[in-house]
Amino acid sequence: MKKTTTNNNGITAIYVRRSVSDKDKGNNSLSISAQREECIRFVGDCEYQVYCDDGKSGKDVQHRPAFMQMMQDARDGLISRIVVKKYDRFSRNMREYLNITDELDRYGVTVYSLSEPFNTETKEGRMMRNNLLNFAEFERETIAARVADAYSTRARETGFYQGGKTYYGFTSERRTVNGKTGSVLVPSEQAESVKIAYDLYQKPSTSLKDVIEYFKENDIYTLSKHNGEVKDNMDRSHISRILESPLYVRADKEVYAFFVSKGCEILDDIEAYDGIHGVFIHRASGVTFV
Repeated sequence: MKKTTTNNNGITAIYVRRSVSDKDKGNNSLSISAQREECIRFVGDCEYQVYCDDGKSGKDVQHRPAFMQMMQDARDGLISRIVVKKYDRFSRNMREYLNITDELDRYGVTVYSLSEPFNTETKEGRMMRNNLLNFAEFERETIAARVADAYSTRARETGFYQGGKTYYGFTSERRTVNGKTGSVLVPSEQAESVKIAYDLYQKPSTSLKDVIEYFKENDIYTLSKHNGEVKDNMDRSHISRILESPLYVRADKEVYAFFVSKGCEILDDIEAYDGIHGVFIHRASGVTFV
C-alpha cells in the first residue's frame, strides 16, 4: 500500500525547464533564468529549492533528472508545494501530468502555475488547467510531425541520408553531389557478412540455424548499439532482420513492382531501378518512402 502524507512543513520547490525547441523559438520569457527569477519573486521569503532541467523535453519525466529528484523529495516529505512558470513546464503529456498530480495529492503537495493561477481545488479550475495541458500536448505532437515531415522532404529533394541508426553493413559518409554536400550510406566492412548470410541462406539445404552457427564459428559479430565498440554475437534476431530487410536488395524492376504492391511512395521513376543501385527506405507520418 502506498504511503499517504499530509505535508504542510516542507519547502517550496521551484521547477524550471526549457526544451531545445523553446531555445529554437528564441522565447526569452521561457529562459531558465527568467523562469527562476519570476518564481523566486513569487515565493518571497519562503524557504525554497530550485530544480532545473535545461534542454529537456516535456514529453515525459523519465529523462529529466531534476524532476525525478524533486518527485523523490516529495515522497520523502521534504516539499509542501511546487511552483512553475507554466503548467507545460511541468509536463506536456496530459495523462502523465494527471498521474503525477494524483501522486502529489497523496503527499499533500500542490502545484501552482504563475501564468495560469487557477484554483485547482474547484472543478472549474481543474477544467481550465486540463484544457491548457491538452493544447500543450497537441502543440508538442504537431512540432514532432513537422520535424518528421521536414526530414522526409529533405530526403526526397536531396537524396541524402538524414541521420539516425545506420543499418548493419552500411556506414554514413560525407559527399558532394551536384554541388550539395551531405551524408550518404555506403557499404561498411560488415557488408561482406551480409553477402555471406544471403549466399548461405539461399541454398535449399541451409537453415537459419546453420547461418547462425557459421557466424559464431567464424567470429562474425555485430557492434552493440548500447556499448559502442563492444562486440555482440549475431543471434537469430540480428540475422533474421538482415535476411528480411528490403534494404539489402538491388533496385531492379521486380523490386519496384514489390514496393508498388505494398503501397509505398516511390520517389524515382522505374528507369532508376536498373539492378545496379540499392534502395533507401524512410518512414514518416505513416507513409513509407522508397
